[in-house]
Amino acid sequence: MNQGATEADVTLSAECTVAEFGPESADLHAYCRQTKDAPLIHGGRILLVRRCRCACHQGK
Repeated sequence: MNQGATEADVTLSAECTVAEFGPESADLHAYCRQTKDAPLIHGGRILLVRRCRCACHQGK
């Protein structure tokens, strides 16, 4: 994440982005696999993949 970036600046997964288009695609949230941060091994705090910040994943 860039310095000065906020949580709102983080993008959603592809599945959750499409699910935001309307009620006919809302079930795509269930297919999101970005439920955990994936760190770079021995990379300190560097992340390869950041977890999806969609509201449906809050608390998971």
